[in-house]
Amino acid sequence: LTALVLTVTTIQAQKKKDLLDEIDKLRNELRSTKNDLAQATKEISVAESKVKSMETQVKDLKDTNESLLANMGSFTELSKKKAENLEKSLKSIQEKDKQLNTINDEITKKDSINLAVLTLFKNKVGGEANITVKKGIVYMVIPNAQLFGDADKSFKLDDKAKGVLGRIAGVLNDKPNLKVIIEGNSNALKFDKPLSDNWDLSALQAAAIARALQKDFKVDPKKIEVVAKSEYGSESIETVTRIIIDPEFDGFYDIVKENMKNASKG
Repeated sequence: LTALVLTVTTIQAQKKKDLLDEIDKLRNELRSTKNDLAQATKEISVAESKVKSMETQVKDLKDTNESLLANMGSFTELSKKKAENLEKSLKSIQEKDKQLNTINDEITKKDSINLAVLTLFKNKVGGEANITVKKGIVYMVIPNAQLFGDADKSFKLDDKAKGVLGRIAGVLNDKPNLKVIIEGNSNALKFDKPLSDNWDLSALQAAAIARALQKDFKVDPKKIEVVAKSEYGSESIETVTRIIIDPEFDGFYDIVKENMKNASKG
């Protein structure tokens, strides 16, 4: 009996020990599980933070992308406008270039005509007048002593003036398109009636030349214009008569304007 009791006691003790060991094992497992749970919770929290950060980055990227697309659209529109403006500028430059070429062509033509007129008068008049081109105008300068004699107050043509005036008239009659301005310049110091001053004298001298061209040499009076410059003329104090040839700038500029219009249409 005693042996049986000992055996039972021993078995119970062993079971208790096994039970306690099992409890310790379960406690250890529970502790480990709690640690794993805490670690997992921590990792989940970190992951959630990363997700939020990535979501924020994705949103920022979307906003940036939308802004870039909007800017690209604006840039494309701006580039298109700049291209259109550049095309307009180039077209304007081309038109102005055509107009400048037209003006240059007309000036060249005018210069060629002036050269031809200059040569014509030099051949016909010779050394009896100083013939030149100045500022695009052909003109000749004849000393008043050659036209009116040595008296500085004379407005009656000298006989020797008829030769040079006749040769000038010959050119004017041969060339219907040529016109002249006769410009009187005088510098007398004392005056007798009907003269009051150099205005009177230079006007009468220029008129005497115009009258001779008309009456003696049959030049159309519509081709003649008379100007008096007194002592304030373009030749300063020189007592000379200037005969300006074909100063029809209005007609010249009308031709230029018309050709510029035609060039812009072309």
